[in-house]
Amino acid sequence: MTLPAKSPTRSNLLFNFSPWMLAVACTLLLSLLALFSVSNYQREKELMADAMVQKGLTLLRFINSSARESMRDTLRSSETFIRWEDQVKAAMEQAVEQPGVESVHLIDQEGVIVLGAGVNSSNSTIDMATSTFVKSLKRESLRPYIAGSIEDKQGGKIIQRFQIVAWQLPPDISGHRDLMERNPGRGQMMRRFANHPQFAALQEEMKRMIDKHLIYVVQLDFEQFNSFLRRQFLQIIILSIVTLLVGIGGALSFMTLRGLKGSQQSLGAMRAFTDILISALPIGLIATDDQGVIQVCNAEAGEVLCIDRGRIQGKIPEVCLPQGLAKMFSGNDHAGNDERQKEIIFEFHPGKPMTLQLASMVVLDNDGRLAGEVLLIRDLTAVKLLEKELQRSERLAALGKMAAGVAHELRNPLSSIKGLAVLLKSQLSVFGSGVETADVLVKEVERLNRSIGELLDYAKPGQLMREMTAISEIIKKTVSLVQIDAESHKISIVLGLAEDLPLVFIDRDKLNQVVLNLLLNAIQAMPSGGILRICTERVRGGIAVSIRDNGLGISPENLSRVFDPYFTTKSNGAGLGLALSAKIVEEHGGALEIFSTPNEYTEIRFMLPI
Repeated sequence: MTLPAKSPTRSNLLFNFSPWMLAVACTLLLSLLALFSVSNYQREKELMADAMVQKGLTLLRFINSSARESMRDTLRSSETFIRWEDQVKAAMEQAVEQPGVESVHLIDQEGVIVLGAGVNSSNSTIDMATSTFVKSLKRESLRPYIAGSIEDKQGGKIIQRFQIVAWQLPPDISGHRDLMERNPGRGQMMRRFANHPQFAALQEEMKRMIDKHLIYVVQLDFEQFNSFLRRQFLQIIILSIVTLLVGIGGALSFMTLRGLKGSQQSLGAMRAFTDILISALPIGLIATDDQGVIQVCNAEAGEVLCIDRGRIQGKIPEVCLPQGLAKMFSGNDHAGNDERQKEIIFEFHPGKPMTLQLASMVVLDNDGRLAGEVLLIRDLTAVKLLEKELQRSERLAALGKMAAGVAHELRNPLSSIKGLAVLLKSQLSVFGSGVETADVLVKEVERLNRSIGELLDYAKPGQLMREMTAISEIIKKTVSLVQIDAESHKISIVLGLAEDLPLVFIDRDKLNQVVLNLLLNAIQAMPSGGILRICTERVRGGIAVSIRDNGLGISPENLSRVFDPYFTTKSNGAGLGLALSAKIVEEHGGALEIFSTPNEYTEIRFMLPI
């Protein structure tokens, strides 16, 4: 019941595609997407930070330029003195009016706010977070500014701010030697206003502020920085979700295909399991489809019926099965015939009838229509033989009990009869009819005693005196005892004893008795002479001994009774020889069998375990 193999198709090739490859591909894709997103996010973050830094530096340049121009305009057009701090303050206020600028402060080295505009401009000192950040600005650094985001806790909340911290760059004026030497052009420009009445005061104010080394602190709105990053992050999330959805869709599609493949594999595995199960059934099984054609025949059915399974598949039962079996199939007419059972006897081999138990049943589908029929075949031949053997054992057990009782009741009277016969013989004359009668009486009593002894030996459990013995030695010794008797009957004894046989653990005397009984029976079965073959061989688990003669044979009706006690076809036989021999072999854990064809041969075979 094996399905034919199908040629590989594109779908099968797709089914064979490993899901781990899809997982690896999705992992690589997601990794590349994550790497690209993180890189793009970092790049945009850096660009945005650079833009804010440039904006802050531009504001500082604007403040310085605006203050210088205001100071020049004041020196040109008016003699009224306007402090440089006021000029810077005005420029700061113009700067914080720009969108995204929260505050601009000018502080000294101790963090004291000298000038300020915008948020927290009324404070006298900068906050702790800003102070920590300002300390990062070093005078010896090549960069005149630092920039970055800082965090500050206000009211239990964490607030982020973006700040640019830079050294104040005051304009150079004449009278300050360092400034004049560093920037001579600017010093010449300032000397043009040297005649102004307030020039000395202005110069003194500028020198004082330069000596303080003031620092600009520009604070920009961090929200515009965050909003841009949030948009960028949102784009990354949307792209990731789309990619994930595509991956999930592909995975679901592939898992659907894998599930279909799994279903096909499960179906194939189920069919294979069903084939193995049907083949391994200990009973025969023949099944037909709804058209009455045989589709299944397991090995047990082929072995029991001695048929070739391949030849009956695809045929109807009436054509390829024995008539008794074919009638068990009802065909399409299954009304009232859902299950039938019966026992029949077939003789597939001459002289070896088989008892078969047949059970047929109809299989219906969900709609109640005929789907097929199943015939179960069970070989009951061995069971029937065991039943007969059990009945025989029960009869022999009852006979043994009865024999023990009868022997006990008869032996005492027989002993008395024998004693009286001997006494009677001693009182009669030496010659006469009375003496002969007494002798006959004594002999018959002794014969009855021997019969009772044999009966008791058969009935009572055997006491085996086991020892390791070579079976060939027992056979050779027994053959020597019957050699003269065989030659007198013109019988040739042929020995076929296997070499290197292992020793067996047996009772030497009892096995000698078994072989002697079987040889004497064979000699008596060949009154006109013949050939007596004795063979030994190694079989699985033991040693087999066979004794075959070509004498009169045993009729079939007597073959099943030869092991019954007191059954004999001889005029002078007691009928206990074979029964006692079988009992002794069974006590050794072996078995004794007999095969015979009238006027052809008789073979007795017994096996002894190693």
